[in-house]
Amino acid sequence: MTGGPFNPAAGAGVTGGPFDLAETDRLLTTTRAVRRRLDLDRPVPRHLVEEALDIAVQAPTANNHQNWRWLVITEPDVKQRISEIIALSWQFHRDESWTRSGRQRNTAQARRNTESAAALQDILPRVPVMILPCVLGRPPDTAAIDAEWARFRAGKPAGDPAHDVQLGPMRHSIYYGSIFPAIWSLQLALRSRGLGSTITCMHLPYERQVGQLLGIPSGVTQICLLPVAYTVGTDFRPAKRRPAKERTFWERWGA
Repeated sequence: MTGGPFNPAAGAGVTGGPFDLAETDRLLTTTRAVRRRLDLDRPVPRHLVEEALDIAVQAPTANNHQNWRWLVITEPDVKQRISEIIALSWQFHRDESWTRSGRQRNTAQARRNTESAAALQDILPRVPVMILPCVLGRPPDTAAIDAEWARFRAGKPAGDPAHDVQLGPMRHSIYYGSIFPAIWSLQLALRSRGLGSTITCMHLPYERQVGQLLGIPSGVTQICLLPVAYTVGTDFRPAKRRPAKERTFWERWGA
């Protein structure tokens, strides 16, 4: 069974919480990846971007590191160059995603998504604002972490659970889990101000070249890129998703 779109009015009339549930749910369920409906001709005021970023940095971050950095790009020549770099990656991604090495399913929805992503490549140089979220430092070296853990567990007695685990995957989860909540908060804050955005990672194969273009130190990790603009209309709807209860287990997998 294919689930219908979530009804944001379902929370209407619910009392006792600190927020208006219907309006909160509407924001959460209608903040979409906007590509085709970006207004390329309407300037985006700087103060709106700054407000949205102030909200974004309220997101949770592991150990309160707050090691995010945000690079806002508005210069036409720089946006043009980044767009050219992204086009190189997009050409490979587009072709590879439909081959045996890719994971794209040949469905109507998959084709629409590809067409939407292709449309973004065409308009990207004209998007008023680009925001590049970054993290200080480089992603954890999983092999080095696991080697250090191996030395630690060597002193543990046989049968200790420490001999059966690795720490590398946990550190990776912490690293990226400390920036993506802030990115999503940023997108929600932009949406509440009439602005649309989407996440693209197409420039990351050329991270070094983009870093040189923008003066980003080599020790800083670029996470993704968000094109930002006012939206053409605000009537976004919840997406069609399988009901969560069809993909949710309680207490045990499969239960």
